[in-house]
Amino acid sequence: MSTSSSLPLFPLHTVLFPDGLLPLRIFEARYLDMISRSMRTSTPFGIVPIRSGREVGPAADFFPYGTLASVASFDRGSDGLLNISVLGGERFAVTQHAVANDGLATADVNLLGRAEDDEIGPAFAHLGALLEDILTKHAPALADVPRQPGSALGVSYRLAELLPLELAQKLAILQAPRGALALARLDAAVATLIRRSGQGDAH
Repeated sequence: MSTSSSLPLFPLHTVLFPDGLLPLRIFEARYLDMISRSMRTSTPFGIVPIRSGREVGPAADFFPYGTLASVASFDRGSDGLLNISVLGGERFAVTQHAVANDGLATADVNLLGRAEDDEIGPAFAHLGALLEDILTKHAPALADVPRQPGSALGVSYRLAELLPLELAQKLAILQAPRGALALARLDAAVATLIRRSGQGDAH
C-alpha cells in the first residue's frame, strides 16, 4: 500500500470502477482547472461517490473511498462545454481531506492497488451470461466496454456500471478485496433489483 497527498477529488453521484470509462461534461471553473492540470502534468485525480450534497455548487460530503481517474479523451461540445471520458485506475481510501476556497477538495489517500481476481465459478456463471447478453443486445453502443468473460472482477465491475444499482451497492462492489466477493455482492444486488422490479410490475 502506498500513499499520495494532495490528490484533487471530483465527487459524483456514481462510482468509477477500475478499467471503466466514464463520460463527463465539465463546466465549473474548479473542475476545468483540475482537468487542465491533470492533462498538462499527466497526473490523475480521484473520483469519489457523494454521500450527501450535489455535484455542483458547495462542496459535497463524500464517501472516503474512490478510484483514480485519468483523461482518456476530450472534445469541446457545440455548447462550449468540455466533454471528457475518464479511465478508472487504482482504488484508494481517503485518510484526510481539505476544501479550497473555490470548493475543490484535495485529499491524502492510501492507494489500495488492484483487488485479487478470481475465475467465475458455476454459481455465478449467470452473471457472466447476463453481461454478454447486455453487450450483445446493445452493440455497437457498448463496443468500448472491456470484455473479460472469465474475470470475476471484470464481470462485477462492468455489470455494476451498466445496471441501475444503488450507489451503496456499487461502492460495496468496488471495495471488495477480491473478485469472488465482488461477484457475491453483485449477485445480491441483482437479486434485489429483480425483486423490486417484480414488485413494481405487480402494481
